[in-house]
Amino acid sequence: MSFVMQNSQHIIIAGDFNAKNYDWGCPEMNIKGQKLKPWLDANKKIHIHNQGMITSLRSETTIDLIISTEQQSSVHCQALPYFGSDHLPILTEFTNIKINKQQRNIPKINWDIYTSILTILNPEINQMKQDLNMNPSEWFKFFEQLLHALKLRSTHWHIIEKIRPSITKALRVMLKHKHYLQNRYRHTRSEEDRQSLRAWHKLVLHEFNQHKVNRWNKFIDNVASPQPTTFWKTIKILNKKRSVEFSAITENNKIHRTPDQILSCLTQHFKARFQAPSTDLTVKTDKEALDLWELLEQAQPEDIQLISQQSDLTFTTKEVWEVLKSLKPKNSSSFDNISNKMIKNIPEGYAQILTEHYNALFADLFWQKQWKQSRTICFNKVESAAPTTQQLRPISLLPVLGKVYERLFLIRFKKWLFKYGILPWQQSGARSNQCTTSRLNHMLEQTYASLLSNTFTPIIFVDFLQAFDLLWQEGLLLKLKRLNCPFSYLIWIKNYFTDRSMFIDLNGQISEEISVKRGAPQGSVFGAIAYIVAHHDLQQVFQNPENNHLYVDDLGSVYIPSLYEEYKEQLTEIQKRINKDLIKLHDYAVEWHQPVNSKKTEYVVFDRVVKSPKLKIYYNGNQLEQKKNFKYLGYRLDSKLSFNCVVVDHLQKCRQTYTILKYIHNRFPSFFKLKQRFFNTYVWPHLHAMSSIYCLLSKTQRDKINGFYRRCLRIIYHLFQCSTNDLHGVFQLPTLEEKYRKTLTKRLSNIERYEQELIQCYLMHKNIINTTRHHYREKAIIQAMPIGRPSTRMLNFYNKSTTYFDKLINFCYTHHTPEEP
Repeated sequence: MSFVMQNSQHIIIAGDFNAKNYDWGCPEMNIKGQKLKPWLDANKKIHIHNQGMITSLRSETTIDLIISTEQQSSVHCQALPYFGSDHLPILTEFTNIKINKQQRNIPKINWDIYTSILTILNPEINQMKQDLNMNPSEWFKFFEQLLHALKLRSTHWHIIEKIRPSITKALRVMLKHKHYLQNRYRHTRSEEDRQSLRAWHKLVLHEFNQHKVNRWNKFIDNVASPQPTTFWKTIKILNKKRSVEFSAITENNKIHRTPDQILSCLTQHFKARFQAPSTDLTVKTDKEALDLWELLEQAQPEDIQLISQQSDLTFTTKEVWEVLKSLKPKNSSSFDNISNKMIKNIPEGYAQILTEHYNALFADLFWQKQWKQSRTICFNKVESAAPTTQQLRPISLLPVLGKVYERLFLIRFKKWLFKYGILPWQQSGARSNQCTTSRLNHMLEQTYASLLSNTFTPIIFVDFLQAFDLLWQEGLLLKLKRLNCPFSYLIWIKNYFTDRSMFIDLNGQISEEISVKRGAPQGSVFGAIAYIVAHHDLQQVFQNPENNHLYVDDLGSVYIPSLYEEYKEQLTEIQKRINKDLIKLHDYAVEWHQPVNSKKTEYVVFDRVVKSPKLKIYYNGNQLEQKKNFKYLGYRLDSKLSFNCVVVDHLQKCRQTYTILKYIHNRFPSFFKLKQRFFNTYVWPHLHAMSSIYCLLSKTQRDKINGFYRRCLRIIYHLFQCSTNDLHGVFQLPTLEEKYRKTLTKRLSNIERYEQELIQCYLMHKNIINTTRHHYREKAIIQAMPIGRPSTRMLNFYNKSTTYFDKLINFCYTHHTPEEP
């Protein structure tokens, strides 16, 4: 029975235990009763439901027991008058247990009813707030319970079949007969049975293929539905890649398989991950950070109220309403059972009362504990069904009203950050009007400019170990203090991190509470910006900060060799410079308790020679691995900058969706609007991702992309016999280059307004070229130069000075095919 308890949460055990004990109404006690009593005491969830009931005709005692994990109030037992044996039958009714009929309930919420009832209740809730005089924490708890109850009241449950056979009943009969023929042939080995099995096998294969075709056609009928909701619900099934569900955990070469073992392993892992980093009070940084934390912790309520009165943490109804409307309509929820969609459907009349209570929380800089308890779900990052704990991605589901509280704070916090220019221009993460393309463009500009005058340019790609989870909270506050951050912000952030905890949810089984003493929860609103601010000075560690490119925790550092040195001297100088920078990076990581993963920190040497130079680069005594290509921000860059990997990866994804497009066309050839909608949703994003590098591609690569684009146009508009000239000339369909040109023109406008550092980098390179030209044209300088021709490298730099930004501008503002790099 102990084994059953370890592997199941719902248990019913009934039978003749022949165990007598005073606790369940027996007049005497025996040895079995003495053994059963301690086991029942140890398992508090187990209950005996027929205590004091006479179950034997031989003695007036209870030896037949009904034991289960159900509550006593939900179980009813009665002995029946039956004399067929020496034991009386017991009729037991479990009112909370329903028979599984292979069905399940699907909720469907009527959001119109939900909103209407809230609108009706609005005056009464306002009156209740005044009558009961609840503090903000109590009111938010009441409001969460109200929304949850109202959601249940507005929900209609649909019953559907839980298990739907994937094949028809006729196919199942045919398979059963095939198995019968297989078994008969194994025993007889006769030629007649072999031929019968072979003929039946062919018939079964034919029926299976026909069944697949029928199912696919039925699916395409749903996809091609003119109703947008039906279209998106069915088509996303084919394009959404789901993570592999794990059924075991591998840790220290041991596989944990049972749910209790998996949950225990995960609990111990996350307890160790989120424990506070070890600090040394003899180290100046550690001592300052801990002293500041303790000082903020000792702040009195009177001091906090005085500080908050002088702060700008007060919000208007319009700001709160805009934050509520900016939430994504997600259905997932934490332990509060409140989803984003429930908050988005709140009537506008509730913005006023929410504003009052949020301002009351900001007046005390208070964080209630329920909003700091996260429901954490672990997703598998690999294909294995038994991953290690390091191969899981924990996602924290936090209370929605708490995330609204974070968003309101970020309005003022970001305003302070941009006012004083704290975020470096090298960082594009969590910043408006910037994206991953911003970093890629700047990195390509520096790399191409370097390769004009040098034969190689190495780039170091640094990987921080569990960046968000290992954020040093005390160190963040210390850096903010050094930046003269307002004390009201410091106290709010300190309260945000204090007493934070998490519970792991493993298929409905909840772990014990895990205290989080470091890191920012993944899934929170403040977490990403907290990490960026904590390492706003990271680029200053390197000798050339302007050559570093950051997107949140993804760091790429470009090393440009000196123009005035020979090849061998460049190798020595670059290697020394990189190793020196990595030593300073290690010191920074140790000082601020943000470890670097040396196993995943790699480098690529971009070059224009046949054999790539080999460098010996070390981080903390470990030699870094040199790669031929590296995936940075979604783009796999190879050492020759040929972009073959990028083109192949994106075209492969495009071809997968193109197959579905063909099926839609075969079913509904004249449904142009549907095919165009499908193309814009699932094909164009992959083509659009190559727009920023299109000007760098070879003619062969451009022809491949253009050819695939024209295939899509022909199948969308049913123009298979149309030539390329007629496709774009007669039917006026835009070419891929025209669409790219339109996209990149907007991109250049964004660069001009928000990414002026890229333009400065471009102009700096042009200034070097102009200086070189002036150097070779001054007669006084020419006479002092050595006799002979300039070096080939200098001639290439002087004559072929086209950088990435030059190619981008030429492509956008000229209508001829861009020249090959």
